[in-house]
Amino acid sequence: MAAENLVSIFAILLVLGSVLFLFGPLFFRLLKRGMWAMSVIAVIPAFVVASMGLSFVELSFSNPAILAPIVAFVFVARVVSPTLALHNVREKLASRGLWGSTRAFAFLGFLGFGLYVGYQTFVSPEGAAADPVLATERIVMAVGTSFIFLRLYYKAMPRESSSLMMVWLAAIFFSLAFSVVAPYAFPDYHVLYSISGVMGWLIGAAVIAKSP
Repeated sequence: MAAENLVSIFAILLVLGSVLFLFGPLFFRLLKRGMWAMSVIAVIPAFVVASMGLSFVELSFSNPAILAPIVAFVFVARVVSPTLALHNVREKLASRGLWGSTRAFAFLGFLGFGLYVGYQTFVSPEGAAADPVLATERIVMAVGTSFIFLRLYYKAMPRESSSLMMVWLAAIFFSLAFSVVAPYAFPDYHVLYSISGVMGWLIGAAVIAKSP
């Protein structure tokens, strides 16, 4: 797929995530309270944010250095996301007495992802762009990150449980944009994305190895 098309997909995901996260909960509350006029007014700033997001993406396509702060954030997020997701999954499995029987499979999965991403990035980079395993790794990372984001949001704002669906959808759009589409849309940062993935999966594997 051409870089211009990937940038367009990135822009759409970014705008959808921004609008849903910033205005989705507010719009939902206004509709729930029957405040139709206010809900229509709330759409206006959403269009403004969408326009700003599209302009930002167009500018970043001509000057990828603008994305450096976002790439740094995503780099850190990809490093810590596997371990944070592991913590949540381990808690649920341990509460059901299943962690002991699934620990080895989790370790092999984390280790396998880490080693494979590292191999395809540094040893055999020619086919990395079209590798289905790398695409799967990024999708898994994106879904895990979205659940972590949702849980942090709920802890910070427990009274907003009625709008969690909006926030989760926003988190999915953000995660897909930055973890799945961005490495292909902005190839200058491809290696950094891969390094962060390798670090994240191997750290998670080390945590599993040391866990009881």
